[in-house]
This record gives sequence, C-alpha cells and structure tokens, in this order.
Amino acid sequence: MARALPLFAAIILLGPVAAASVSAESELALDQALSLARKSSEAIRLSNLALEKSKAALGEAQAKALPHVDLEASASYLVNPPPGYTVAAGALGSIPIPPTYTTTLPIPPNNFNVGAALHNYVSLTASLKQPLFTWGKIKNAIDLASLQVDAAGTDVSAPQKDIELQVRKSYFSALLARKSQEVLKRMRNTAAGMAADRQKAFDQGTMNRESLLEAKSTLASLEARLVEAGQSESTALENLRVLTGVDAGSMELATDFRSSLPPLDEQELLAKALEGSPDMTAARTRIEQARRKLSVEEGGAILHPDVNLGISLDIAGQEDFPYSGAWTFSNNTWNVDLLLTLGITMSAFDGMESFHRIQEAEKDSDMAGVAFSQQAKIVRIQVRQTVEAAVKADADAQAGGARAEYLQEKLRNTGVALANGQASQEDQRGAAIQADAAELDLLLALYTRESALADLQKLTGAQP
Repeated sequence: MARALPLFAAIILLGPVAAASVSAESELALDQALSLARKSSEAIRLSNLALEKSKAALGEAQAKALPHVDLEASASYLVNPPPGYTVAAGALGSIPIPPTYTTTLPIPPNNFNVGAALHNYVSLTASLKQPLFTWGKIKNAIDLASLQVDAAGTDVSAPQKDIELQVRKSYFSALLARKSQEVLKRMRNTAAGMAADRQKAFDQGTMNRESLLEAKSTLASLEARLVEAGQSESTALENLRVLTGVDAGSMELATDFRSSLPPLDEQELLAKALEGSPDMTAARTRIEQARRKLSVEEGGAILHPDVNLGISLDIAGQEDFPYSGAWTFSNNTWNVDLLLTLGITMSAFDGMESFHRIQEAEKDSDMAGVAFSQQAKIVRIQVRQTVEAAVKADADAQAGGARAEYLQEKLRNTGVALANGQASQEDQRGAAIQADAAELDLLLALYTRESALADLQKLTGAQP
C-alpha cells in the first residue's frame, strides 16, 4: 500500500448522557438523529431553565417601578403600665351656683385620673411607596434585565448548535467507518491471497524472501487498518447513543454522503455568520449590557435626587377590656393618622465612589466594543477557513472519484488480460488493491467535505 488511511476524525462530546432508549426502526436518518439529540440533551434543558430564570429576574426589575405596599401590625402587653395621678373633686376650686350662690360646683366635679396607661397597646400601619423619578435607574435596570433574557436565549441556541454539530460528525464518522470496513475487508482478502501465493512460490524457491515479506507487511497493515476502522465505528456509534439516546449499532444509517458540493456564496455566508452566529450575538448583547450598566451608574451619581411619594395610614391606641359585671369599655385612647410624604433622597458626597464606578462602567463598554470588533474578525476568518476546507475536500472528492473510476477500469482490463493469458493473478490482485485504496481515499474526502459543511452550518445557522 502506498499510504495508510488517516485516523478518523475525533469526536468531541459536548452533549450530556441521554436516557437510554432503543428505536424500533431498522434505520436511522440524520434528521432523526438531530431531532432526538435536541429532545434528550440536558445541556439544552439547562439553558432553557436559565432562560426562564432570567425572565423571572426581568419581572423582578419591572416590579420596582410599581407601588410597594407594606403592612405592619403589633399588639403589646404592658406588665406595669404607668398609673398616672388622680385629680380629686374640687381640687381646682369651686364655682358658686346662682341665684343664691350658696351652693357651689366643685372643680372638677368628680375624681379623674391623668396619665394612666392600660396593659394592652395595639398598632396597625399601612404604607405605600411609589417612585416618581429615579434618573432612569429603574428603566435602565429593566432594560438590562431584558438584555439578560436575550443573552440567555443566545445561550440556548449555542449548545443546540454544538450538539447538532457533534451529531453530524458522529453520524458521518460512523458511516465512513462502516463503508471503509467493507472496502478494507476486500483488500484484506485480496492481500491474504497474494501473501499465500508468494509463500507458495517462496517454498518452491521461485521467489525471494523480500517479496514474501512485502506481501505479509501489506496484509498486516490492512489488518491493523481494519481494526482501526472497527474501533472508529464503535466510538462514533457510542457518541450517537450518548447524544441521541438511541443505540444505532444494529441500524442502517439511511443518510449517505451528498453527491456534490452545494453552491457556496461566501459573502452571503459571511453576512449570515456576522448576523446569526452565537458568538456574534453574544458579543452584541454584551455591548448593550455594558451601555445599560453605564446608564445605571450615571443615574446613581452624587447630586442626582430620587423622588418618591409615600402614603402612610397609622392606627394605634389602647382600650379597656370588659371587667366583671359590666360589659363596657372605657378609657379609649385610639389615634388615626393619614400621612402624605414627598421624599427626596440623594448623595452629596460619597468619597468619589460613584465617579469610579462610572469610570469602570465606561471601560466595560469600551471593552465590549473592542471584543465585538475582534469577534467579527474571528468569524470572518472562520468562514473563510470552513469554505476553504469544503472546497478543497470537494476537489479531493472529484479527483478521488476520477481516480477510482480509472482504477476500476484498469481492474476490469486486467481481468480481461488475465483471461487471455496476458496478465498474472498477482497483477489482477494488485489492480484490485489499488482500486479499493482509491475508493478509501474517496470516502475520506467525502467525509471531510461533510465535516466542513457541518462547521459552516454551525457558523451561519443555515443549511449550506
């Protein structure tokens, strides 16, 4: 053999282990595998939960713009209430009563207690607070939370695209391994026949040892490559099982390598990648988040007063409990007050803390802008590299197809020559090994093209 078949592409597992399930179908198409992976991926479910959490945080931020009502109630018991003091009847003098002025009215007419408190004391307060003006802090906080929802949505699409990429590569890696094993088994059988003939010729003394060892070396190399292909198939099928939850080991892979490269408009693909790539979307969201954070910090600077409206209803006081023999209440001391407040709060000096927070937020905004520009350059390079890989792989596939067709024709001609006595059995076997080797190279080129197209689909979010 001129060269060994390269090791099949390594598969990076980004998806979690899905619940094991065995499909009753006899074949598995790529679209089915993708659908199963989306449903069974715990990474996608975790991202969805994070999205729901960010939506709840947005609702919390929006609630800060609404009125807040607080209720407070208390009941106290005084063990030793203040006894007060007693003003006796007539202690303040008396007033003569006309017309005789001989009868007087004492002041006070009866004894009464001043300053005495009861054992029980009850208080009930209801207060309402409504922010009127906050220098945009509440609005910007709501916008910031809304951007976090957008970012969480991006975080949902990113693992989904990663999972889809791994499913595609695992699927086509398994397909490559299966088809390669079929070809390698033919090559192994051909090489085994060639080695047996050379061993027989060596035993008869008509062939040297070097030619015999060459045939055995070729056979050993093919055996090793067959083992390698079997291991690659097992790894790819296990990856599919982990990603989809389906054991595809006994299934036929219904989706074949595509026959040709679809049209690739690089400028259109670049525009889609710059607009819809998860990395670009995340970078764009980070810019908006940094700007909103800067607005929040600017609203909290010194000499920026917040205006709030407050309404408070207070009910407090004491009342006697009924005592034996008289179900009456006395000595009521209840008070009811309604308080309207227009409050203004602001910081006059904070040791330059707010100034430095604003500077920090400005730098975050600048850094987000630079990161966005850098990410755009990275995406441009990635699109160019994936298009290059796809086009090169397609060229290799075209060349491999032509070479495989040529060597198949050569094999047929060698078979005719063998039948006419113009070629040997070893010539025919050598032509068969060359034709099978060309088919292996073609299969690898087809897999490489599918892998590049999968990378391109992840970048652009569109099926090329």
